[in-house]
Amino acid sequence: MLNLTQVATFVAVVEQGGFHEAARHLGVSQPTVTQHIKKLEADLMRPLIVRTHGKAGTTPHGAAFLPFARSLMHVAGRARDALDGRGLVVGASSNIGVYLLQPLVKAFTAAHPDVGPIDLRIGSNPETVRLLEDSEIDIGLMEWWDDRPGFDSRVWREEPVVVIVAPDHPWAGRRTIDRTALLAEPLIGGEPGTGTARLLERELGIAPETLKAGPQLGSTEAVKQAVRAGLGVSLTLESAVRDEVAAGSLRALAIEQAPLARSLYAIVSDSLPLGSPARAFDGFLAAAA
Repeated sequence: MLNLTQVATFVAVVEQGGFHEAARHLGVSQPTVTQHIKKLEADLMRPLIVRTHGKAGTTPHGAAFLPFARSLMHVAGRARDALDGRGLVVGASSNIGVYLLQPLVKAFTAAHPDVGPIDLRIGSNPETVRLLEDSEIDIGLMEWWDDRPGFDSRVWREEPVVVIVAPDHPWAGRRTIDRTALLAEPLIGGEPGTGTARLLERELGIAPETLKAGPQLGSTEAVKQAVRAGLGVSLTLESAVRDEVAAGSLRALAIEQAPLARSLYAIVSDSLPLGSPARAFDGFLAAAA
């Protein structure tokens, strides 16, 4: 088993740039720092630190170990916070984190000042899953979930999905659009395998291969710019284009046959107690929705 004190010393040596600097930073003697590094290297059976011109750097093994060492220290700190019942780390996929999460966090903080600081981690759905599995976040908010074991999940919100077009698009004066019309327009972000393609196939019976694919872009902001430029139309969460629609730079249309909505999931470890900050935030989301 790794000794966390020794791991913390290793991180300090790397980040402070030397043994003397690490000792001063940690408030211990330099021989203690040296002893910690030697014991850690013996446990891992690899050299981790190399001294060059009075400075300390990582060996290739040390460089490989460093991100795990930092993660271990982060999780250890979070474990201490959890024992005190304070602190919350929320992970969210990019659309949720950018367009929905911030007001909810503000309202939750006002309602639960005892929880303490809230840290946000915003990334892709796969990144959020990894953070959940590595215990680096307490709750994940995502646009899909695969029901893997070890977690409790539920749909906390059904978010409307709209078709967005440029203000000068032929559809711009309409409020709704027929599903068959989508087959004739370049659809940005609708390639097979995407959430948009799965949604259209599941809800409207539109096979991904029948769509006329437009440019494939990596973010909602890029998609909005492409639609504005007239490169095609797209489907997105209504909340992601609320400001643009209000300003008139984009138009949002519903689909006539079946208004679309995307299920948003809240996921926590099934081992978390009911009184934990993550469970409290999960309950707050349910009430807010």
